[in-house]
Amino acid sequence: MGGSGGLHRVGKKSEPQASIVASPNREQERAIQQVSGIDEDRLTLPEFPDLPSPIENEERIEGEERIEGEERIEGEERIEGEERIEGEERPNSTPVGPTQPIVLEQVIDAIYQSYPLLRIAIAGRDIAAGDNVSAQGEFDLKLKADTLNQPRGFYQTYRQGIGFDQPLYSGGNVFGAYRLGQGYFEPWYGNRETNGGGEFQLGLSVPLWQNRAVDERRAQLWRTAYGQSLVEPEIRSQLLEFVCDGSIAYWEWVAAGQNFRYAEQLLQLAEDRDQQLRSQVEEGDRAEADLTDNQRLIVGRRVKRLATLQKLQTTAVKLSLYLRMPGGTPFVPEPQLLPVAFPEPFPVARDALPQDIQFAQARRPELMALDITRQQLAVDYQQALNLLQPTLDGQMLNSKDVGLPTQKGDKTPYQLEAGLLFSVPLQRRKAKGKITSVEGKIAQWRAKRQYASDKISIEVQAAVIALDMAFQAIIQAREAIRLNEEMQRFETIKLEKGDSDFLRLNLRETATFDARVAEVESLLRYFESQSEYRAAIAVDLPDVIEMGP
Repeated sequence: MGGSGGLHRVGKKSEPQASIVASPNREQERAIQQVSGIDEDRLTLPEFPDLPSPIENEERIEGEERIEGEERIEGEERIEGEERIEGEERPNSTPVGPTQPIVLEQVIDAIYQSYPLLRIAIAGRDIAAGDNVSAQGEFDLKLKADTLNQPRGFYQTYRQGIGFDQPLYSGGNVFGAYRLGQGYFEPWYGNRETNGGGEFQLGLSVPLWQNRAVDERRAQLWRTAYGQSLVEPEIRSQLLEFVCDGSIAYWEWVAAGQNFRYAEQLLQLAEDRDQQLRSQVEEGDRAEADLTDNQRLIVGRRVKRLATLQKLQTTAVKLSLYLRMPGGTPFVPEPQLLPVAFPEPFPVARDALPQDIQFAQARRPELMALDITRQQLAVDYQQALNLLQPTLDGQMLNSKDVGLPTQKGDKTPYQLEAGLLFSVPLQRRKAKGKITSVEGKIAQWRAKRQYASDKISIEVQAAVIALDMAFQAIIQAREAIRLNEEMQRFETIKLEKGDSDFLRLNLRETATFDARVAEVESLLRYFESQSEYRAAIAVDLPDVIEMGP
């Protein structure tokens, strides 16, 4: 479902794979060594190779899929991947057409290109960026102006002024002004009067104790900067969920298609036999009751076919939530776009589980988000400690009048004022309360991170177990199919010889159908578990996530 204007996975991307690891290779060992050296508070994303291009569904998938540095699949052939250039826009999958079966990669591409919930998540970048710009507004250069006039009364005065105030990132403020005061001023307001040319002022206010290393303005700026970084793991976490859900919806559609085919085959057996029975009844070789019994089977199997058709159509509609046209319109796939069969599953190598867990711990965005949250809490704690300090500010003001002097002549000389301002709340309960609150949040963070790490480990283990059990179930289901088909063949021969009846044959055919459905269910569980496994180790995450307009 490719197209221009969609989402592009920029840079290298992990290859798809199943939890079917044969054995770690040298590249994997290097990757694990890199993971083991990562600091708990600073997790970085490793580089991963690109996804292979989709293959035709008419062929069973045989080969090997790889994660960076880890061999995941054993098979007879390797899937040829497209050559990639690092940083190049990711090629789109082959467009869906009426003669091309849909592959899973097309569903994933559609999610990246036009899935609305992903667009909502990406819009969080603008929200976080806006919050950061808003916090920067506390450091904007402020222009001030005023005019205060008293034209009536015993004291007639006229005052105008203009000035600026520039907050500093290092703390404090630089300010300046020009003012002009003329008229007959009250004696106690003599400082409002200026020389004929007005007065120029330039001053500086600097925190010497509290607010020196950090203040609320800088703390909020740092919080919002970390908030911008926090958006990325949130987007990645949601993307993993979307890809997993979309993959499961795809496999459910494939399973429904397989069951529909088997229901049609079961119905076709009875319909083909109906023609033979009619000829035999007309020739007197069969009783008419046999024809009626077979027609009863046809009706029952038509009902079963309708049930599987309903399931197929329902899963196709659900899949359209993820499978979309480049413009974002949901695309409901027709039955002819179904792949011929499920890809061939492969056994699970449980000895690679420790490497899988380490890989997931390094890749999962939940841990990255928690690490960024810890940095935000560090800012809050620093600001709380800052409030514990007394306020001690140093101030300096320079002023000089110009123009014709006043009657007293006391405005002309250059003036310099300097001073210290001190204050401290004796109980300091505000600061102590904030410190206690932040310490509680940090304790919560430690527990959350431990739980998140344990949860990731358990999710990987559970996915591998589910894959292994599903693969074992597939083996048993296929053996059941073989045995039931053999018994059905024997029963058909016996019926042709007159040693059996339609009731027994129907039981054999139904048992074969049920065995095939059981295999489909096992395959569905396998590939659902594979989707959950891929989400658990975060293998489908690109380095950069961007969406078109």
